[in-house]
Amino acid sequence: MKIGIAGLGQMGSAIARRFIQLGLPITVFNRSSGPSKKLASEGALVADNLKSLAQSVDLVFTVVSDGVDVEEVILGNNGLLEGAHENSLFIECSTIDPDISARIAKTVRTAGYRMIDAPIGGRPTQAEQGQLIFMVGALPEDLEYAREALTLLSTKIVHCGGPSMGITMKVVNNAMSQSLQLMDIEAMALGMKAGLDPRVILDVLTSTAADNAPLRGRIPQNVLNNHYPSGFSAKLAHKDQGLAHSMASRLGVPLFTLGQARQIYSIALTQGLGEGPSEIVAKVIEQMSGVKLIYPEK
Repeated sequence: MKIGIAGLGQMGSAIARRFIQLGLPITVFNRSSGPSKKLASEGALVADNLKSLAQSVDLVFTVVSDGVDVEEVILGNNGLLEGAHENSLFIECSTIDPDISARIAKTVRTAGYRMIDAPIGGRPTQAEQGQLIFMVGALPEDLEYAREALTLLSTKIVHCGGPSMGITMKVVNNAMSQSLQLMDIEAMALGMKAGLDPRVILDVLTSTAADNAPLRGRIPQNVLNNHYPSGFSAKLAHKDQGLAHSMASRLGVPLFTLGQARQIYSIALTQGLGEGPSEIVAKVIEQMSGVKLIYPEK
């Protein structure tokens, strides 16, 4: 099965690199040529445009930043749909509004082709190690067609339901995980300003019902070392929170906790921190609380 990737940001490039490392032929396309040239030097083929990409492969992963981009990539002039053939299936991994995803998938199916939404849980380093989680919205037969490729990238594939249910689950997941992360940072600030050692705080919180993933990962490894490596950005986190609010507004569901969290992310963006990783909102909490979130010297 021939595989292509449209969109070579951090995640798209990491997915391509994983397939290259496995010795699989991979064809890529990106609007700017830099990422394509980098992957070409590592063994990828580069398509001239999106239409030719779809014509030359069976599965196409699309990994872009927002709904407008997904529509342009799949439905636009010289887009993927124009190059689709009987074996084509589009694997849409972007985090976008579920309603937009459903509309694009319906257009693809009406044209006689296949698309699944398969948003990603995990970071680029996990993609290169084959340790992602996929939340999939698809007809069962379409998921089975894509399963082999998804398995090479992941440790878990969850079939969340029909088309658009994967991206719906991703929006819910991100709303919760980003709120939890901010609560973790606030708890660290509260405890440290009161005089607790951050190691003690972490020891207790990870041993009680308060335990969660950032307390075992990004908080001790990044925040408390004042180390903010590139990754899922605060800007994209803010965008995803907006998707959750839009979905909640349509469904009549209150999101009070996320609303407060998004205000902090908004402040981070106004301070020029948007390109940093999502946990860089710790800098805003430091300023507001007057405490430095860093391990004390031994």
